[in-house]
Amino acid sequence: AQGLGARWRELRRHPAVQAAAVYIGASWALIQVADIFVADERIVRGLGIVLAVGFVAVVGLAWWTARSGVTAGAIADSPEASTPLRRRHRHYAYAAAALLLIVGGVFWWIRPNILGAVEPDAQVIAVLPFNASGPGVELLGEGMVDLLSTNLDAVGAIRTIDSRTVLHRWRQRAVGGSLDLEGSLAIGSDLEAGSVLLGSVVSVGPEVRLTAELYSVRGQELAEARVQGPADSVLSLVDDLGVSLLREIWLAHEPLPNLRVSGITTSDVDAIRAYLKGLQHYRRLEWDSAFAALQQAVEADSTFALAHYRLGQTYGWHVKLGGFGSEGARRHGELAARHSDRLPERERTIVTAGTLHDDGQVAALDSMRRYVNRFPDDPEGWYLLGDIRYHAQPILGFDLEDLIGPFERALELDPTLVPARVHPLELSLEYGDSARYSQHLEALRGTAPAAYVEPFDRARRLWEDPDSTVQRLLEIIDAPTLQNELITTLYRSPSLHPEAGLSILEMIRPAVEPGTPDWKEVVSFHAMMLASLGRLAEARPLFDTLWALGGPRESIAYVGLMPVNAGFADPSYAPGPAEQLFILPEEPEARQILLHQAMLFELTHGRAAEARRLGEEALAADSAPRYEFMPALIEAGFGWADIIDGDTVGGLERLRSALYEAGYGHGPVCYAFSMGDIVFIGPQYLALGQALEAEGDIAGAIAAYSRFIELWEKADPELQPRVETARRRLERLSAESG
Repeated sequence: AQGLGARWRELRRHPAVQAAAVYIGASWALIQVADIFVADERIVRGLGIVLAVGFVAVVGLAWWTARSGVTAGAIADSPEASTPLRRRHRHYAYAAAALLLIVGGVFWWIRPNILGAVEPDAQVIAVLPFNASGPGVELLGEGMVDLLSTNLDAVGAIRTIDSRTVLHRWRQRAVGGSLDLEGSLAIGSDLEAGSVLLGSVVSVGPEVRLTAELYSVRGQELAEARVQGPADSVLSLVDDLGVSLLREIWLAHEPLPNLRVSGITTSDVDAIRAYLKGLQHYRRLEWDSAFAALQQAVEADSTFALAHYRLGQTYGWHVKLGGFGSEGARRHGELAARHSDRLPERERTIVTAGTLHDDGQVAALDSMRRYVNRFPDDPEGWYLLGDIRYHAQPILGFDLEDLIGPFERALELDPTLVPARVHPLELSLEYGDSARYSQHLEALRGTAPAAYVEPFDRARRLWEDPDSTVQRLLEIIDAPTLQNELITTLYRSPSLHPEAGLSILEMIRPAVEPGTPDWKEVVSFHAMMLASLGRLAEARPLFDTLWALGGPRESIAYVGLMPVNAGFADPSYAPGPAEQLFILPEEPEARQILLHQAMLFELTHGRAAEARRLGEEALAADSAPRYEFMPALIEAGFGWADIIDGDTVGGLERLRSALYEAGYGHGPVCYAFSMGDIVFIGPQYLALGQALEAEGDIAGAIAAYSRFIELWEKADPELQPRVETARRRLERLSAESG
């Protein structure tokens, strides 16, 4: 022991050992600094090699220099070795070495705070499709893009590029469904990612093998991982694969996060397989196939939040299933929200906003505005923002760029998101933007079923060839299609005038057999169009004709009373005597509708007490799920009654909150209140102009007032004061603006 102690003291005094200590400390500090401030890891690695070679050279030189002057033993025994000067030099050397080690340690400790929790190149990852081979894993090739993008996103400093955007760029480059490393790295560079994640999924008998390699976009391999296990535990294997990759790129001192793909989606392999299949059909507008696959997914796992969300969206698109705001869309949206607690933040935000949207709540708009500001490369977020604006436009009044912009941003990020093309087609047709319409229609062709493209082709023909309009409408005379075609192509487009639609209806009516359901629908629609133009005197005989023909009283009351409840017709305008109009039917659904119409009729007469009684009776009537918005409309009627009784402030607040609760997404949520009804399309431009003027949007107000004047130029004399009001405002704003 004494010999070892003496030997150690001898070594400590040796210049070579002192040089080695200082060199090691300096190298450690230099490497840590370079690792933080030098972006190219190849330079850092080269510096490490240089320092290693330099260590041998410096220590060797110090050793040789010492031996050339005096042997190691002589140094130990020399009086000079123990002089104060030499002792101070030795202490300084070891103090410097210790200080450099501490400095390097400090930089090592603060490195995650400067660089983030993961390697800089791994902070933005593009997950590309994996190569899939073997039975049962075919869908997992592209499916791994969704799974691993979800799994790794928001872990530490990691952000993954949206899976839809990645798949679009990959399909543009992949020839024959495959891509080499160079092409994969090019995709990463195009998407401004720091790295790309590649891999394979191979089924081997009852097991599945997953491999993954993470490359920086410069081609440097950052991490590699491989896992293997039972085929029925593939989602747990994805978790393990993600953790293995993180171990190689994790810089933070805290433990690795807990990744839970199996927890945030489903633990049922059949459910995830059906979900991925349904997602493919959904993106191609193949609603029947999407519905079947997604229904299978939620049947396999009733807590599968993302499958419920997509199934609700499919209900919203599928007219036969009820369409937007239908009971099925809302039910599955609510189920998605109920089981969304295990979803990552991004997916949870989308599901929550989607549920609010299905409910018709404007709060969904604020949620998605914040979302796209935070995640500007997510096409799904932009698409949902556009869908909210589109459906809320009657009450929010966006212009074309506000309405169509989010959809086009989503399509810029992911042109394969076919549902995002539908509303831009409708909007560009409605607003008379033929160039945009043609662009989106050509893009839709070949990416959507022909049956979905054909109506848009027909609409363009109606638009471009007005002379053939009557014949084409006669070929599609069923009432819903007739109304949609006329509203879209002739009524709501600022580039066209509804007079053309009235002319067409006048030509069509004689061609339809009188007294038939189609004939009644044409008469009803004609009357409402006239009323929407303020031409009540012309519309009245048509309403009286409907009354004389008989039919469902709730329908006649709704149609005939709409001008009264809209506020621009006297209560005496109602078709038929009130005591006969409001004879209650036996059917609960029709009974509640008619009671609500009777309530509104009493309110127009200023009879608040009777209106309240009818409202209470309407609330007591049974209501089918598709009329679940009725209680909110009846509550709005109570607010109107409060105003009549003198409580203006409280009544307005009650009415406003009730209409907010009813939402914009429940189909005919409206009878008397929604500006989306045909009769309200004209007057809504006056209200919109006033609102935009109050907000300071002069250009928008000028456009709205101009459109209202155009629509109501032939309104009845008693309604002309509204037109004059719009003209005066328009003249004043036009003078002020220019």
